[in-house]
Amino acid sequence: MSIRETLESLPSVASRRVNAREGYFTAGRMFALVAETTIWLRLPHPTECGMALVESPIPNGLTWVAVPVPATDPAELHDLILQSHQAVRLASRRARRDRSTVRRRRIRTSA
Repeated sequence: MSIRETLESLPSVASRRVNAREGYFTAGRMFALVAETTIWLRLPHPTECGMALVESPIPNGLTWVAVPVPATDPAELHDLILQSHQAVRLASRRARRDRSTVRRRRIRTSA
């Protein structure tokens, strides 16, 4: 199974062109970006060796990781894709819950 087939087989995934690459989205957020020989994934705890990291602008946020496709075992790559998909869906759920708090209406007084 190719990387694109794996990504498209996940639940609630949409793909769009992002510049010259393919971006894969779930829950309104991008979790994977596929180039010719690299796949960029958003992971919560990127500790794998040999992968380029991009610092997250948000502390404790998801970090973009560049995974070289030819040098990575297909089973490991599949697991990383699943981790990224689940992490982004979970982060989206948390953000939605945080935004849905009840706000108090401001009482306006007429003077």
